Amino acid sequence: MFRKYEWKVALKYLSVRGHDGFVTVIALFSLFGIFIGVTALIVTMSVMGGFREELLSKVIGFNGHMLYQPFGGKMDNYDAAVSNLSGVENVVQVNPILEGQAMAMMGEYGTFALVRGIRAKDIRSQDLIASNIILGDLDQFGEGDSDIVIGQRLAEKYNLEIGSNVTLMSPKGRITAFGTVPRIQQFNVIAIFEVGEYNYDSNYFFIPLDQAQVYFQYGNQVGGLEVTLKHADLVSQTYAPLSQRIADLGLAGRLLDWQQLNRSFFNALQIERNAMFIILSLIILVAVFNVISTMIMLVKSKTRDIAVLRTMGASRSSITRIFFIIGSSIGFFGTFLGVIGGIYIANHLKWVTNLIENITGATVWDAETRFISEIPSKVDNSEVMAVTVVALVLSLIATIFPALRAANTDPVKALQYE
Repeated sequence: MFRKYEWKVALKYLSVRGHDGFVTVIALFSLFGIFIGVTALIVTMSVMGGFREELLSKVIGFNGHMLYQPFGGKMDNYDAAVSNLSGVENVVQVNPILEGQAMAMMGEYGTFALVRGIRAKDIRSQDLIASNIILGDLDQFGEGDSDIVIGQRLAEKYNLEIGSNVTLMSPKGRITAFGTVPRIQQFNVIAIFEVGEYNYDSNYFFIPLDQAQVYFQYGNQVGGLEVTLKHADLVSQTYAPLSQRIADLGLAGRLLDWQQLNRSFFNALQIERNAMFIILSLIILVAVFNVISTMIMLVKSKTRDIAVLRTMGASRSSITRIFFIIGSSIGFFGTFLGVIGGIYIANHLKWVTNLIENITGATVWDAETRFISEIPSKVDNSEVMAVTVVALVLSLIATIFPALRAANTDPVKALQYE
């Protein structure tokens, strides 16, 4: 399609010096603009994708794929329900849980606490917790009458270690003639976990289920059933048979999957992700306009050369192809370098952020406001392909008008004063 001499002329125009060197400099700036736009877009989309996947793994790993909530907040005979529901296809585990709110006191300091009562065998099989114990272990969990497992962020903030005491104060206490007396109980830290999600590592406390039933005055009842499946994608096909089994057991309540429980949050993430894609695509669009202006300047400066080529027999289509090669080369190399740079930075984001922090002294990633301890990144090949296609298509479109303008140059008018 492209002739050899067309490539030679195009490359010569891109590497001119002297009087026309300014055009080459502008072309380099245009290439750099596309490079920056593509790099920024790939890095941003990788961070957004990594952020979503990291949060999703933490949410599901901490709470399971589905949750059964009984009407009234309490359910009896949960052992039979657990045994029955565990037989549903795709169900890996069913955990009875009990959650309540309390004030945690560490000496003279206090903080809000989300207390979860869970059976010892269930917390040991909950991989997100069991595989992220950094101090102590879960072997003795449930054997004492005051065992508690806390997060690393909380332990670090209040200088807690194995054997430290944590006092829980619940507003739901004993009713006396003088009013309600808060329920106060002291617990002993036997393990510290770090899952990498700030909220979980700071605010969640695990105590044995039987202790939680006593502390929150649930008797022999629990607050719900947590269901873990083989894979998150199996939720839709498991929902109906699991709901039917719950109805057959005569249980009154509602079954919610992880998407329903976190719909607003993940919808907001998706909207933000789409918005960032559009906004950062504008950087590429601006760079593309630079390509257009560069091409127009080049056509203007090469009017005489175009006329000479035409008088030597070059056709309009040949002139069009020459300038199409020039514009598409700027777009291609800018996109190529941007893809390489974006993938490299996305895969070495921790090193890049550390470098920026060392140079500027500013904190790039604050775990307290970002929920996750470290900045996540996941390069999605389909998104990289989408960014590449968008950048190349915009670049190719940008070359059409200047190339056609070059082809329409009238050699007679261009050479009449030569």
